[in-house]
Amino acid sequence: MADTRDRARRRASFTVTVLLAALAFWLPLPFGSVVVWAHLVLQLGAFLLLAMAALALPAAAAPRRALVPAAAVASLAVLAFAQAAPWPPAIVRTLSPEHARLQEQAARGLAAAGSPAHVASTFSLAPEATREAALTWLAVAACGAVAAGVGSRRQGRRVLFAALLGAAAVQIGLGTAWLASRSQSIWGIAVAGDPTRLRGTFVNADHLAYLLELSLAGAFAWVWWALGRARWESAPERRVLLVAPPMLAWVTVFVALAFTGSRAGLIAGLSGTLAQGLAVASLRRRLRLGLSGLLAAAVGLGAVAAVSVQQGLGRWLATSQYELSWSDRQQVYALTLQLFQHYPLLGSGLATFRDAFPAVQPPELAGAYWHAHNDYAELLATMGVVGTLLAVVAAGAVVRGLARSLERGQRSEDRAAALAAAGGLAAVAVHSCLDFGLSMPANAAWLVILLSAALAVPLLPRSARA
Repeated sequence: MADTRDRARRRASFTVTVLLAALAFWLPLPFGSVVVWAHLVLQLGAFLLLAMAALALPAAAAPRRALVPAAAVASLAVLAFAQAAPWPPAIVRTLSPEHARLQEQAARGLAAAGSPAHVASTFSLAPEATREAALTWLAVAACGAVAAGVGSRRQGRRVLFAALLGAAAVQIGLGTAWLASRSQSIWGIAVAGDPTRLRGTFVNADHLAYLLELSLAGAFAWVWWALGRARWESAPERRVLLVAPPMLAWVTVFVALAFTGSRAGLIAGLSGTLAQGLAVASLRRRLRLGLSGLLAAAVGLGAVAAVSVQQGLGRWLATSQYELSWSDRQQVYALTLQLFQHYPLLGSGLATFRDAFPAVQPPELAGAYWHAHNDYAELLATMGVVGTLLAVVAAGAVVRGLARSLERGQRSEDRAAALAAAGGLAAVAVHSCLDFGLSMPANAAWLVILLSAALAVPLLPRSARA
């Protein structure tokens, strides 16, 4: 009877895993899931999967450490719901005087125009946009919670990893076809952006780079695991069969990353690879293994040069400190910090950067800015000190958890999962200094899924590892 129940649970767990992998595989396809209907699909799919996981998986399936990424994202979503909720004007005036001032100013303007003078007293400049974004972030958190539940089994992690590489392969294939034809459209819809860069189904090639960075980190971890397994094989052909596929996958993804033309993405990918090399050296306590990251980076750059230096490295080589885009971004960063000073405690409201930024934007800075081109600065401006502290504490817990998974994972495959997540996190952390790719639901969901699954690996006791 117990065996029957155990088999039923394994089947249910596998079903949930496949459905999560299918949802995550689909997320990049509709323009990175930035369109409204894709948000709705993500929300419905994620919440349904969470309900299925709660019914099908045992209560202890997800270790508490594996729930940290989901809990962090959910906490930010709850804070956003609080920002959008109505509060007594006295509380808003005390905690965020700038919100109160703008709301009183709007009420006076409506009264002078003869319109109803009621203006909601909230901590968000655009409460409806904040609520919608918070619901999407809750869905991302739900994806992470489900990944934490299925990630403790290596079969579950294999399915998710295959979905990640599959999603990257589809993006590379579609992007290459559209790049060759210099297509100005995606799925038959004309879009803005540079058709001379590999962008897959993302409008902005820089945002595809985020997904490729995560895939690159996963491929590096696969190479590391395969090399370890190959040492136990006596037949040369079996060694080649073990090592060749992950190496080919890594080189392919690296070349694709370079072909996005994302300068920050290339730096981030190299940074993630170097971080993984250092992690391997730390794990084996052999410093020379840290050169593996440098060797991989050199191989990747060599492959890019062999295919096309101009296509892969042209934008990076042409970069100048005096170019207009970098000068504008520096100004935007400074203005975003100035915006934070207007709403220091709770921020202007999640997803309100485009509403808040005009208040500090000078006339000489042309254009409409929907994002700060820096995820950290935008988080500070829109979520304030409270939201930023939540993110910092969660990031510290995730890094500690990944270090434990890397050091004490029961199998080499478990440690490879931690290595993949560590490299992906390092790459995204670097890229987010110069872009806003985590505002794409597809990228955010994949990062949370990867981290949650890696944190769920079974650990050896400290004494056994020692």
